[in-house]
Amino acid sequence: MQRDMLSVVLHEGISAMTARVTIDGVRRRRLYLFRHGAVDYVNSDGSWVSNPDIVDLNEKGRTQATAMSNMFADVVVDRAICSGLPRTRETGELVLGDRSIELEVVAELEEIRPLTGEAAAESGDDYDIIADIAYSHWRAPDSAARFLGGERYHDFYDRIAAALEYILADSTWNNVVVFAHGGTNAAVLGWVTGLGLEGFGLFDQATCCLNVIDFDTDDTGRVVRKHLRGMNITADDPAKQNRHAGDMESLAVRLIQMRAKT
Repeated sequence: MQRDMLSVVLHEGISAMTARVTIDGVRRRRLYLFRHGAVDYVNSDGSWVSNPDIVDLNEKGRTQATAMSNMFADVVVDRAICSGLPRTRETGELVLGDRSIELEVVAELEEIRPLTGEAAAESGDDYDIIADIAYSHWRAPDSAARFLGGERYHDFYDRIAAALEYILADSTWNNVVVFAHGGTNAAVLGWVTGLGLEGFGLFDQATCCLNVIDFDTDDTGRVVRKHLRGMNITADDPAKQNRHAGDMESLAVRLIQMRAKT
């Protein structure tokens, strides 16, 4: 019996649609977790976009998603989900390519919610928006910490954990793909590794990156093991030779540069 189950594991690449079974007889399911491609949150004059929830991928983001689509072309997908915001929907459509699969929306996966830049800047005389943008995620374990004056990190983490548990509760898929956000992914990775919010600043998520996570579940659907197979995988810069700062640091630098011109 063990030999038969081991055979399934060793030959799992033959058909990802076939349910994988581990040596001890539990089911193994896979989550392909993407971050959306590159977008612009700051205008050329240094001002914030009026509504970050409606931004589309920029040219770099579309190029990233196309490159990722080529790398992901042979992966069999049973279910596909996005947060519903345009940048995740567009990334999903490009990465999935010509697959005949519905891109569902789970709105609870939306990014951690800030105040607008202008509103955050007015939240106090001693508020330093540049420092907050660059290193806000490192304050996530603080029970009172908020993202740019907006959503509390602890509330956000609970929201994402609940959404992930909802997805895992659906027993119909073997391979699910989720197109989400940098903060969302950090929360998922915190849940998977057990680091929780302590890992929020630790898990770098480049635009259009891929994380690969396996969940072993028993007959009741309970998760008995979690495996992080890959993290922050990118098609356009796999060795990260051009990535020397996180996106929030880069955004802070852009704001500094734009403000210096005014």
